[in-house]
Amino acid sequence: MAYEMPLGAARTYAIRSAAFSASMFFSNGIYMPFFPIWLASKDLGPGQISIVLALPLLIRILVSPALVGLADRLPSLRVAGAIYAFVAAALFLVPFFASSFWVILIFTGAALMFWSALGPFTEAVILYGVREHGIDYARVRLWGSAGFMSGSLVAAAAAQHFAGNAVLAVLICAYTTAGVIALISPRVPAPPPAAEKFGLKKAFADPVLRRALIAGTLTLGAHGVFYSFGTLYWQAHGFSSTMIGSLWAFSVAVEVTLFGVAKKLLPNWGARRFILAGSAAGLVRWSLFPFAVAPASAFALQTLHGATFGMTHLGIMMTIGAVATPGHTARLQAAYQFCHSSMIALVMAAGGPLFRISPTLAFFAAATLALPAAYLANGLQRGLQPQSVGSGGETRAAE
Repeated sequence: MAYEMPLGAARTYAIRSAAFSASMFFSNGIYMPFFPIWLASKDLGPGQISIVLALPLLIRILVSPALVGLADRLPSLRVAGAIYAFVAAALFLVPFFASSFWVILIFTGAALMFWSALGPFTEAVILYGVREHGIDYARVRLWGSAGFMSGSLVAAAAAQHFAGNAVLAVLICAYTTAGVIALISPRVPAPPPAAEKFGLKKAFADPVLRRALIAGTLTLGAHGVFYSFGTLYWQAHGFSSTMIGSLWAFSVAVEVTLFGVAKKLLPNWGARRFILAGSAAGLVRWSLFPFAVAPASAFALQTLHGATFGMTHLGIMMTIGAVATPGHTARLQAAYQFCHSSMIALVMAAGGPLFRISPTLAFFAAATLALPAAYLANGLQRGLQPQSVGSGGETRAAE
């Protein structure tokens, strides 16, 4: 039985874990929309941009288990989070001063390998609070989305008013700040040694989790074309940095709203419905994206981010929460990160050549991933819901 933490202490845990999540996603809100613009400013073409964005993802998939394993040997996840954030900031200083293609590829790739390890840590901190102290997952996690939104707006201002390496300078400062905040995040003990060292074997041995991971990461992976070239596509159609930052922020604001109201508005939804809704929205979003080249239509289409990312993520998290055993949550998070990163990297790598041929072709190809995702999601058991979207309590049996 979980230890009953006093209300005030539980609230403090929730606030500190929310701050950790917000600081990490603030940095992502800078990197994802505006790093491709920075790459383009260094005269990299679509093919080179896709390599710089995709290859580090593929490499870090191989080293991520080692980084997670190393974190297990440290006193707590917050110590590992601080170290990894500081290392990422230091590595990004190199392309700040010397920005040839190979320097960018090597050093940003190395930085992102350390930074990506913080994803499972952040989720593990929140889920530990859900399981042990009864905090609300969705309400804490929405602060990560709010951080992403703020980062997009700050980076937009930097790109709009300053030239050169302004976006990269803001990113380095954000990584450093995230490392400081990691030091004051809740203390979560490293999991005990387990036979399933990194959780990937367990994840794919479980038929429910395997189906949810494949379906969900197909939908999430389709975002790879957007992450690589969405900002550049809007820029080519005359959108200002401020408008682009606002579009990214707006889409995540929809996501924040979803995380905030999911428990109240969709109390009976299980993982199946969330992942299925995300795949359906992906088919619509990426099919129409090339034609949404006016601000009004672009903003309208960005509302679907709440489904393509938010609902899909919630569905996967609900599945992990339902099948995870004590000591394996962080490792299953790493398995999720592995699947997500693999699909994003593959889509990014394929997206570069397709985008060079035709931007429309690249986004149409992303839309087709929704079809197998929907088929797999539809086969999930009904009512799969671990803790009522993060409220704590007993795992709910399938309906």
